[in-house]
Amino acid sequence: MSDPVSEPEKLERMAKNGDAPPQNLTFSGKLYYLSMVQLYSLFYNHIYTREQAKEIKAGLIEDYKNNLFKEKLLDYHAGINNRCSHILTEAEKSGCPICKKLVRIFDGRE
Repeated sequence: MSDPVSEPEKLERMAKNGDAPPQNLTFSGKLYYLSMVQLYSLFYNHIYTREQAKEIKAGLIEDYKNNLFKEKLLDYHAGINNRCSHILTEAEKSGCPICKKLVRIFDGRE
């Protein structure tokens, strides 16, 4: 799950020029792109000063990078869960009370 355009500058340029966003952006990419479209609209309509827009833009870039990291982390953990699922199923069926307890902890049931 990665954005075809992961650099915020490229997404910003697309938003500024009114270009359509890439079809397969992650949620973070879509949120950042739409936020930049809105920011440029508010700046061009003289709702925000240049200084205000710069400050907001810096926050949006930081949020985008943090959200992208979180998405990658969730994707990584989903991969771990997928690779472990068959082992956990075997552990649950084994009859071993310690194994069953570990499975319940891992699954969030305990």
